Amino acid sequence: MKFILISRHSGGQEIPEHEVEQNMKDMGAWVGMLRNCTAMPIRGGKCITSSEVIDYVGDVGGVLIFDAENLEEAINLAQKSPGLKYGFTHDVFPEISIEAASKTKV
Repeated sequence: MKFILISRHSGGQEIPEHEVEQNMKDMGAWVGMLRNCTAMPIRGGKCITSSEVIDYVGDVGGVLIFDAENLEEAINLAQKSPGLKYGFTHDVFPEISIEAASKTKV
């Protein structure tokens, strides 16, 4: 089953300079745990509205698409993220069809 993880950095802190190299290694190891992972760091994007296109300045720092057996496993994998210790948060959603989404109340 596919899941999407949205990493938010709004509550996060800057990673201390002396921890950046280790954090990158830890991130690589964590992403390596995620089966069939597609990672998309959010850099250089645009925010599109009906009236304008502007540079993206929101709190999303990245998006991951990965496989897990179920939501519980997806949550367990997200909880191993090294970014959590710096105050980042992750939203995890299961993949559903457009048809199912259109029938689900928000």
